Amino acid sequence: MRNRNQILALILLIIQTTSILQAQNEDHKQIVAHYTAAAKNGGDAAKGKLVFESEKSNCRKCHTVGKKEVKAGPDLMVIGDKFDRDQIIRSILEPSAQIHPDHASHAVTTVDGKVITGVLQFQSNEALELINEKGELITIAKEDIDEQLRSNTSLMPADLYKVINESEFSDLVQYLTTLKQKDRIAYPGMPDTFETVAKQARVEALHDDSHRFDHPVCIIAKPGSKNTYMIVEQKTRHIYQLSITPEGQKKHLWADLSHEAITGTYEGVLCLAFHPDFLHNRKYYLNYHVRENDIFSPVIVERTAVEDLSHDTGGASRRLLKIEQPTVLHWGGMLAFGPDGYLYIGAGDGGPQEDPLGNGQNLGLHLGKILRIDVDHRDAGLPYSIPKDNPFRNAGEKALPEIWAYGFRMPWRFSWDSKTKEMYVGDIGQNLYEEINMPKLGENHGWNVYEAFTPFSRQYLRNGETFTPPVIAYRRKHGVSVTGGYVYRGNRSPSYVGKYIFADFETKTIWALTQKNRKLVDVRVIGKVPEKPCSFGVDHDGELFIVGYQGTIYKLILDDSLYN
Repeated sequence: MRNRNQILALILLIIQTTSILQAQNEDHKQIVAHYTAAAKNGGDAAKGKLVFESEKSNCRKCHTVGKKEVKAGPDLMVIGDKFDRDQIIRSILEPSAQIHPDHASHAVTTVDGKVITGVLQFQSNEALELINEKGELITIAKEDIDEQLRSNTSLMPADLYKVINESEFSDLVQYLTTLKQKDRIAYPGMPDTFETVAKQARVEALHDDSHRFDHPVCIIAKPGSKNTYMIVEQKTRHIYQLSITPEGQKKHLWADLSHEAITGTYEGVLCLAFHPDFLHNRKYYLNYHVRENDIFSPVIVERTAVEDLSHDTGGASRRLLKIEQPTVLHWGGMLAFGPDGYLYIGAGDGGPQEDPLGNGQNLGLHLGKILRIDVDHRDAGLPYSIPKDNPFRNAGEKALPEIWAYGFRMPWRFSWDSKTKEMYVGDIGQNLYEEINMPKLGENHGWNVYEAFTPFSRQYLRNGETFTPPVIAYRRKHGVSVTGGYVYRGNRSPSYVGKYIFADFETKTIWALTQKNRKLVDVRVIGKVPEKPCSFGVDHDGELFIVGYQGTIYKLILDDSLYN
């Protein structure tokens, strides 16, 4: 009887607890609805600034507005350009609903049971550093860590409504909407406005809806097989072969890298490159993420297809290069064979925000660089060789020999003009600008001394250093994450031939750019993408694809009246 009564009491407690939680959740929803409705009607920006700076709101503990201070949260100096009013409202009332990886928190459990939460600033084999919600830097020795997890909960409190009323909240939101980029100096490569073509480009799905992909990040035409494409899925770590035939569409799993690569919000498999002689040696290369000894790293690996090239051989990859990072941010993500037959690799600055360690300028690190290696030969102690004309091949301890160009923040996608052999790099910016660079051998493209055309920090400025500016940079009001594309060399749209086509991941805007001697001549908005464009591709005829991160691969249909 006692056991029965205990079970009934436990069931009753569970029911009561569930009811209380449901009631609390409903109360929270009602409060959020009331505050949202109030903020939609505007407010007083001057009063909102006082709310932001007040001790009761505590906004300044985690955020700055245009100040060079290390905080757990992002700088808000251009938040009004990056987010609309509804997005700002939601980010305050429901901060954990959508956390950007750059500001995700980590929960560390020590061996003595203490839980420490903060934004990762640095990691090594010896220690880990976090910035907590108070802005304090906390160092934890690796030997004291029992468990380390990325948290889905924001450090920003979700109950701000407990300390400010609806009117104050409306004022705060109004103030944040006014924080926009100030147009100070005009640069020829940084237009304030963009002309839009009269007849915009169209996009058509390459495949039917039953063949959608899970967070695709790369499409590449399969060598020797027209109308056959490889699509990389970031999170599943799968590579699919998609064939478009007169009989219909065929999709099958070509490779599964889940046994080697980790997965996460943006972690996973990022890019694929076929060897120039793939049809004979069957080799291809991948850029993906691993976590070894609790250290996050991008790695470059070589794999092989079966003899008939129908799928991957399976088994373990041959690792070529591992790029250890101080955080889990800004890992680049691209690799491709250049016109010279060498493999080029995009490596980001490794984080944290604003590159406070100066990785982009540090020639002793792979971080913040475009790397170049020869996969067909091997130097002593390396699984590859260093091309003879790499600028730092013989620099000794002063610089790493793999470096081809440097001073980049997050070179997510790059390509070469198939006719002129010029390289284009889409480098994702920090606070103010997105940029397209055209690097050459040994050049320094500025980060973090410069962001686009403007000075950013003098901390790692070296006397006599020469910096190469971007071809174009655009302000936050036009976009917040550039996706590098390709120079169009197809036959279907002659007026676009020679134009570099690129996009922005967040605004979904597509541009066509013309340059001469790396100087901007013309740039125009040519269309929009239904899904966030995370990558471009090109078929065997030079026609372009856009990869929609939500699952669709699009054919880009360019109207030929642009320059006629």
